[in-house]
Amino acid sequence: MGNIYVGSKVILSKEELGGEVKDVNAAGGLVRNAKGQYLMIRRNDIWDLPKGHQEEGEDISRTALREVFEETGLDNLRLGDFICETRHCYRRDGVWVLKHTFWYNMDCTQDTALVPQTEENITQAVWMDRARLEEALKDTFPSILEVFAKVL
Repeated sequence: MGNIYVGSKVILSKEELGGEVKDVNAAGGLVRNAKGQYLMIRRNDIWDLPKGHQEEGEDISRTALREVFEETGLDNLRLGDFICETRHCYRRDGVWVLKHTFWYNMDCTQDTALVPQTEENITQAVWMDRARLEEALKDTFPSILEVFAKVL
């Protein structure tokens, strides 16, 4: 398993956080289209990949597909292989949350308009070629870099 991130800082264990830690599962997709471009979203002024929390009783791969659809409007996806799990922490209501995100390769099989989920603070959903992607990855989270490092 990879690093645990708190912002851009790496910690070695939950114990380093001090206090109560709640584990949650999430999933997301690294989506590629027929042109070889990758899907990126802009959330809270940072480039990111679509992902979100697992619902009770939901298979984690279904979570990944559902979250990509909800955050970008893409529903014509083919689920590929599991890429990796990333972990990052944040505080909510005085409790540390350790989010385990399970990442999957996905292929977009049709040309569909992207619709960013604005109620999740997503302002853009765009396809990026390799040059634009390299620039965007300078303005993203360490966990997202970890996902791309497994694939590129």
